[in-house]
Amino acid sequence: MTLSSGPEDRAAAAWIIADEIMWERTGGRPRSYGKWREATLNGTKLTGKDHTLVKGFAEPVFEKAAERKEHNHGPAGHVGEWLWYLLTRDLFEDPARTVEILSPPKPAVNDGGGDGLIVYREDGTARGFSFRLWEIKKYTGSANKPGGSIYKGWTQLSTKAQTYLGMLSWGDKLLADDTREFVGSLAEQWVDEEESSGGGVSVALNATAVPAKAFHLAHTHFTTHKHSGALQGLVVAIDDLEGFAQYVREYVWTAL
Repeated sequence: MTLSSGPEDRAAAAWIIADEIMWERTGGRPRSYGKWREATLNGTKLTGKDHTLVKGFAEPVFEKAAERKEHNHGPAGHVGEWLWYLLTRDLFEDPARTVEILSPPKPAVNDGGGDGLIVYREDGTARGFSFRLWEIKKYTGSANKPGGSIYKGWTQLSTKAQTYLGMLSWGDKLLADDTREFVGSLAEQWVDEEESSGGGVSVALNATAVPAKAFHLAHTHFTTHKHSGALQGLVVAIDDLEGFAQYVREYVWTAL
């Protein structure tokens, strides 16, 4: 997947991501999200308690980017996670394989646990569901050699996936009984290499760094889960990923 490098398209894409991030972080509440959005679109600054309130939602990832003069890779990694999430969310849905759960990115890139989880309600399978745990990486080099980032994604899944799945808590989720039973056993399914389980690696990179091959060595780095469809990969290319991430940051921070 390649995002256009035209300035208008980049600005529109950056705004969509910033808007989605703030909607997710604030829960879309009128006082936080609504005031942030209105002030951002009007190019004005929030003051007083409204500024304090909104700043608390915007701080993770983006405040540090504002404080540091040198390049800060946090926004690029976070934007890479959001690119994966939005592209996955907006894919055409197969009626026989509908999305039951799609976890949005964590507020901070360094939070523990896996980067992305998607659960499908899937007809004709033993459990009636399937899931895929994703690792999401970035590559900000100019050479078309993102193999190291992709390798880290697969090896992280190989060594940490069962821990990430064990960290998930669904006690506060309003889930159907069959969904609750399925997600309660994700770690078991992973360890047993059931066909309902799978992994994926997504890498966001500069458009100049798109490789001719990306996931052809996945099976050598991730040696379990050999069933059909167990592994999936995604490459998202955008002109100047770090610059684009700072563009997103500017939208998030405009009202502050």
